[in-house]
Amino acid sequence: MRTKTPGLTRLAAAIVVSILSLRALADPTPSGEITAISSRVYSGYKRATLPDGSIRPEHYDLAVGGDVSWLTSGLEESTPPPVSDNTIDKVNFAAISRMIQGPLASQKYLPTSEPKDADLLIVVFWGRSIGSGAFSQSGSGVRLGIDQDLVDLQNARLMGFDSTHLFDQGFNDPSNMMANIRRQVHSGDLDAVKEDRYFVILRAFDFQAAWKQKQIRLLWETRFSVSQRAHDFRKDLPGMAMIASQFFGQDTHGLVEKPIPEGRVEIGVPQSLGPVPEK
Repeated sequence: MRTKTPGLTRLAAAIVVSILSLRALADPTPSGEITAISSRVYSGYKRATLPDGSIRPEHYDLAVGGDVSWLTSGLEESTPPPVSDNTIDKVNFAAISRMIQGPLASQKYLPTSEPKDADLLIVVFWGRSIGSGAFSQSGSGVRLGIDQDLVDLQNARLMGFDSTHLFDQGFNDPSNMMANIRRQVHSGDLDAVKEDRYFVILRAFDFQAAWKQKQIRLLWETRFSVSQRAHDFRKDLPGMAMIASQFFGQDTHGLVEKPIPEGRVEIGVPQSLGPVPEK
């Protein structure tokens, strides 16, 4: 992890304090080996191109949003017992930063420690959701039915599953015919939300607007997740991030599901091997 300049670190911390609220984080507007991805753009954001047609690189600094697993524990009066998970509990911001730098670089998002050069401040959140399936266990002290629906709705918003429109108004109303139809059509997504999942949220803000004009402008965000069952957050994150990177700075117009590539290799910062001699 590179050493940051004090000014940039203080600025990043100030911006995080300004933008981190439960409303902004939890309201952004299937299982197995599938990575579920939801990406959106805001404020007219669009990647600029160079004269040769290639994408113009953008420079960023990373800021810690933190482990927000606690946001998925459901209603305050119906929180299940804490979940211990060594595959994610011991993973810190520095480790996650190293694992997502390669995927970011693959889309020409490059790190910088100079405020004047930074286009984006990318705030990183991560966690393990507690699916509503956990609430049906004996001893959880949770009423069945409506409480579980609200947990599903909260988790769907957090991980981007609400982009399927399954969780539109009336989702938890059993008398709503359209809601029941959506449940049938998107049953796989509903099953995925009900299970525990590992997730990462990247929220990219306009660095220069925050620095010079004191304006907080969200430009894009990408939310991606995978089933917790039979997975290891530390080992699977590089593959998940590389798959999700195809949509960094773009709008998926819904939920995209992609398989995790075989061979889970940790992706470091790309390094040049120098000129290759001609044969």
